[in-house]
Amino acid sequence: MVWFYMITGKNHFNPLPILGNYRIDTVMVDGKPKTDTVYHTIPDFSLVSQEGKTITQNEIKGKVYVVDFFFASCPSFCPRMNSGLKTVYDKYKKVNDFLIVSFDIDPDKDSVPVLAKYAKSYDADPNRWLFLRGDKQQIHDLSMSYLMIPPDTIKDVKQDIQHSPYYVLVDKERHIRGIYDSTNPVMLDSLQGDITYLLKEYRKKNK
Repeated sequence: MVWFYMITGKNHFNPLPILGNYRIDTVMVDGKPKTDTVYHTIPDFSLVSQEGKTITQNEIKGKVYVVDFFFASCPSFCPRMNSGLKTVYDKYKKVNDFLIVSFDIDPDKDSVPVLAKYAKSYDADPNRWLFLRGDKQQIHDLSMSYLMIPPDTIKDVKQDIQHSPYYVLVDKERHIRGIYDSTNPVMLDSLQGDITYLLKEYRKKNK
């Protein structure tokens, strides 16, 4: 078993890479070795949405989705980060197999009503844009699975809670296909281009 860690790529790829750890498994089939690549996959989770509903991977299954990590009172890059996601939301909100998922990193302050108010400020349909909360350990573990630097590790004098200013693009198989710096306007264009690319690839497969 070989593990390799890769996090790269913030522009268009053809095809898009699969980011993160992977391993090469070799098994014997009819007396012959057969290799298979097992890619990094986002694990199951159970969190609560802005509507107070329990959300698991079952609600996200079969969708291309974009992730960010934020908190409602963030005075730093969160407003700009989620304003960028609002642009993405407006463009793809009528696409049934696309979703945005924003993970809250300050559950002590960000209750369900706070998340509901925050989501409303972006006119976010909960069927198209989820704002999710859970305990801090859950969110920490999820940030790692999405290849984010975990909360409380980035130094930023403007805020007490530290986190990563990145968008993560995930395909229908729960594989990470891109990571984009929300503080760079060019990356928002790259993200939208890659979303369109992935959706087109799935359309082709389903024909």
